[in-house]
Amino acid sequence: MITASENWRASFPETSFGIMVIEGILNSGDNPGFEDRKALLEEELRMRHRGKTRKQIGKEPPFEAYEKFYRTFGKGYPVLHQVETVALKGEPVLCPSPLVTAMFMAELKNGLLTAGHDLDKVSIPLSLDISKGTEAYQSMGGKERNLLKGDMFLSDQRGILSSVIYGPNNSSSMTAKTTRALFTVYGVPSVSSMQLRAHLEEIDEFVRLFSPQAVRRELFMLD
Repeated sequence: MITASENWRASFPETSFGIMVIEGILNSGDNPGFEDRKALLEEELRMRHRGKTRKQIGKEPPFEAYEKFYRTFGKGYPVLHQVETVALKGEPVLCPSPLVTAMFMAELKNGLLTAGHDLDKVSIPLSLDISKGTEAYQSMGGKERNLLKGDMFLSDQRGILSSVIYGPNNSSSMTAKTTRALFTVYGVPSVSSMQLRAHLEEIDEFVRLFSPQAVRRELFMLD
């Protein structure tokens, strides 16, 4: 289903990448149990980070490791900004659909960089590589992106699905009609494979709160 290039393995020998497939998802409608869990997570985040600044949170694991990677490209870690928005500013978790919300919930809770795709819009097999700085794709929102040299990116048979710096593409995004989902999580140095696996398992748990009939088909790590 996925292979990693020798360049990726050589450039990031202590880095992992996780992938999970869930099928049979009912991705619509209100579910009180799921909404209650979301509200509880929001409160947990606010309690965990009460009295802190964004800078202080950014020095905690795993945010520090991701910030270090992003800073090499002159960028800041977007998940840290999202945590700041929910935990420090009191905003709710974004809810475009239950499936996307489940991913956001785990991402905020664990601080790990995650992307979700509609598997019916993805052409398997996948490949993980390091950018030469010549690749381009259309990120979410339809913006044209030229990859930065040295960034990690994931491709299917049609083109780039996501990159660390610019996020997922526009054409494979999950919607309310998505029934088969592909979740990926990018590790960076000092973030373990076990952390990535536990994170994906938590997404699976959140999905089952609103879609208990969903079935996990794949969950594995590239190390």
